[in-house]
Amino acid sequence: MLSDRVKVVKFLVFVSFVFLLSALFYFQIIRYSHFRSLSLKNTVRTIPLKASRGSIYDRNGLLLAKDDMSFNLVLIPQEISDLDDVIGKLSVITGRPGQELKASYKKNYRLPFVPADIITGISPEKAFAIDERLVDAPGALIWAVPKRLYPNGKTGSHVIGYIGKIGDSELKRLKDYGYTIRDLVGKSGVEQYYDAYLKGDDGGMQIEVDSRSREVSRIGFKEPVKGKDIILSIDLGLQRFMDSVFEDKKGACIVMEAKTGAILGLVSGPEFDPNIFISGKSHDRVKVLNDKGHPLLNRAITSSYPPGSTFKIIMAAAGIGTGAVKEKTSFFCNGVFRLGNASFRCWKETGHGYQDVVEALSHSCNVFFYNLGKALGVEQIYKYASCFGLGSLTGIDLPQEVKGTVPNPVWKRLNIKAPWYEGDTINYSIGQGYLEVTPIQMLKTVTIAANSGSCPQPFVVDSIGGVKIAKKKEYNTRLRPELFRMIKQGLFKCINDQTGTGQNAAVKGVAVSGKTGTAQSGPSRVSHAWFIGYFPSEDPAVSMVVCVEHGGKGGEDAAIAARLITTYIKENHVIGACQDSTN
Repeated sequence: MLSDRVKVVKFLVFVSFVFLLSALFYFQIIRYSHFRSLSLKNTVRTIPLKASRGSIYDRNGLLLAKDDMSFNLVLIPQEISDLDDVIGKLSVITGRPGQELKASYKKNYRLPFVPADIITGISPEKAFAIDERLVDAPGALIWAVPKRLYPNGKTGSHVIGYIGKIGDSELKRLKDYGYTIRDLVGKSGVEQYYDAYLKGDDGGMQIEVDSRSREVSRIGFKEPVKGKDIILSIDLGLQRFMDSVFEDKKGACIVMEAKTGAILGLVSGPEFDPNIFISGKSHDRVKVLNDKGHPLLNRAITSSYPPGSTFKIIMAAAGIGTGAVKEKTSFFCNGVFRLGNASFRCWKETGHGYQDVVEALSHSCNVFFYNLGKALGVEQIYKYASCFGLGSLTGIDLPQEVKGTVPNPVWKRLNIKAPWYEGDTINYSIGQGYLEVTPIQMLKTVTIAANSGSCPQPFVVDSIGGVKIAKKKEYNTRLRPELFRMIKQGLFKCINDQTGTGQNAAVKGVAVSGKTGTAQSGPSRVSHAWFIGYFPSEDPAVSMVVCVEHGGKGGEDAAIAARLITTYIKENHVIGACQDSTN
């Protein structure tokens, strides 16, 4: 029995050897001349096929970014034996100067087997005409590649972002995730944050070409797979309007659904046109990169400023929460607060008289909050500022968000190398001194007030590839909801009372609540202007922040911008919960 099995195994081994020897004889003897000719005259060319990036749409399905097909003339370095000869022929074929073509080749050369761009963005008609004549230029070919297009130009540029060639450091970090040396990757905004979803999976094709680069046969093919489409929470119409309001301003403005965290519009001024990084001229890119206005900086999440009087919302919460302020607690304002030999002034030189917390918020009385800050002390101010999320990231799904600075004595000792003084606490009380916040943090602050203690995590992406993103986290201060009753009264009066500092933000037919702020930015510079608010006051649907760099008084520039945006939202029914009477 065993001997029979051994005989079978021996027979199978024998047959295998016969098959192997037959194959070797066929390829090395019978087909020798064919493969020798192939090795001398033909070569296998691998052509990568780039996947189209996913498209980006606004909440209503309007296009924000997409890939169109483009054609490039490229050279494959490893197939070129005489570069000058090939460049000379391409110069005749394309009508371009040889020096220009050679300079482009050297600039875009990466590796011998990686195609180097010679001419990019060729029209289909011209690409076909050139392709017919490339038989005389071995190693050159017309390569169809996706080209990113941003049809709305500057609109929403800091949300959408832009793409560019992958850098060496990026490639080192991302090569294990399928990225290659020829990839274009997101450099900012959604393009960067969700690059792995938008990128898609590249394909490729292997073809056999002869000594004149003519295709002999196709060996293999892998179809590229387009990246996933993304739908944003942004409303394109509102975004355009916000852009127009901020057209000549530096700063930021964000509008958010107060109950969900969906960002309806986000502007950082000045803006930029992301198309210049794809098809623009090099001097246009250099101009943007060297612009002293820093248009690539997303001021909404990456710049920090003193919050000025908008910080008084947190001060009021600290006063009420600790019991330092009760409903009938008041301080007298005669226009100045004295601390030793130092004087700290109210913005109203003649003073406000006796002020309780509701009136102090409505009138933005500095002296009330100087007194409150002295009563609280720096550690309680620091505690409540941190409780509102200052000094921490909001977690918005955009890159480069910064934390800002929430100071205390330890921070000052480590960073300024100096002790904390009581005068620092007084400045702290009105949002000045070392305190710095981002616009999105102050949006979070006013949304916490609107929701009586909580704020949904802000987000700009609603769905990826047709799948809704998981429900966002909610930030909860764990402060008692009743703590915000008097704060809300003050914010309502700030906009709707005849003596309120935020009257310029009032909109007929909508009950708006909010707070203005004027933040000093140095002794010789115009102050920054702030507005933070929400509406409708009774059942907040929308919260908003406006920060205008060197915009002067917050009750003017920032509040007027807020009024215009609120009016647009109301009249264009951006969301359905905005109808509310101020009566």
